[in-house]
Amino acid sequence: MRRMTVLTALVAMLLAGAGLAEAGWEEGVAAFQAGKLDQAAAEFRGVVEKTPEFAGAHFMLGQVLLKQEKNAEALTHLKKAYELDTAQVGYRFALGQAYLANERWADAVGMLQKIDSASLDKQKQEAYHQMLAVAFERSGNTAQALEALRNVAAASPKDSDAWYRYGTMLFNDGQVAQAVTALETSVRLDGADARKRGAYAKALVRQARETEGSRKKATYDKAIQSVEALVAENADYDNLLMLGEVQLGAGEYRDAIASLKRAAAKKPSDFYPDFYMAQAHTLLGQYGEADSAAQAALSKAESDQHRKMVWRQIGFAKEKMRAYAEAREAYTKAGDTAGVARVAENERIAAENKEIEQENAQIEQMEAERKRLEEELKELGGPPRR
Repeated sequence: MRRMTVLTALVAMLLAGAGLAEAGWEEGVAAFQAGKLDQAAAEFRGVVEKTPEFAGAHFMLGQVLLKQEKNAEALTHLKKAYELDTAQVGYRFALGQAYLANERWADAVGMLQKIDSASLDKQKQEAYHQMLAVAFERSGNTAQALEALRNVAAASPKDSDAWYRYGTMLFNDGQVAQAVTALETSVRLDGADARKRGAYAKALVRQARETEGSRKKATYDKAIQSVEALVAENADYDNLLMLGEVQLGAGEYRDAIASLKRAAAKKPSDFYPDFYMAQAHTLLGQYGEADSAAQAALSKAESDQHRKMVWRQIGFAKEKMRAYAEAREAYTKAGDTAGVARVAENERIAAENKEIEQENAQIEQMEAERKRLEEELKELGGPPRR
């Protein structure tokens, strides 16, 4: 919409010179403004055929074709408009948009960078930076894409959408702390948008996981509060799963199990709730429950990676329960050679300990027998004399 504001202004300028155009120009503009795209295209084609050096006709035909998603043909006419009048900023905007529509990201960057953003008014600057951000992002230049989005947010500090786009890209780029700040601003400006609050909550959860030291608990508390607010409004599977995950990370294992059970009820076929419940039970020392939850997760795992994760969890639970043979088998299926070796060593030590315990029991039994015999001899008056 903001881009179209720029183009609408250009159309108005072109209308002022309509007397210089061929017949069909005004009809084409009227059809375009009325949304009659087929008629507009036909009128502008006629103008282009009669006056092929009229840049405005190529521009308007290109705009109509873009709306009709005839992107390749639109690009041809918008390039021609620019070639005929390279000084026209609106033509540069339109050609940049056509390059984007045709997924020619580097060409879009090159064209948009021909525009001096400082010469644009505030509204046009925002449209410009949004287009430039897309071009940079799709051409693989994340740093410059972020700079463009930062410029959009700076130009419109009260635009919640601008902060959301900026924060989302920061998050995807791994700049979590900066993403939290940007998304928090977005939510403060528009707290009614569940999508923005969800993105903010996810960023907080990631930040909590990555925080170390004394700030970790406070960060987790903030994340839990944010996700609980989402669940209170919409207790769907994704929100409940996220709540269970963040509670698990915060060490609130019983709360995590309760949330994960609710999530599992919403989507019984998914493996994650059972897998996370297995972890929570393990951390509570409830190894039997952990094994049961892991077995349920195993039945739902669809990828080799997930199955290996579950087998490792089963191996750990079996190891803690001293079911060494089953633990070895589970670790083997997980591809965890270190786990297999550890269980073998623990089993050897346990066997040695059991043997020692048995020997000690025999010694204790022999000592008890000796004492019993001594007592019997005393009752008989002592050992017989020779």
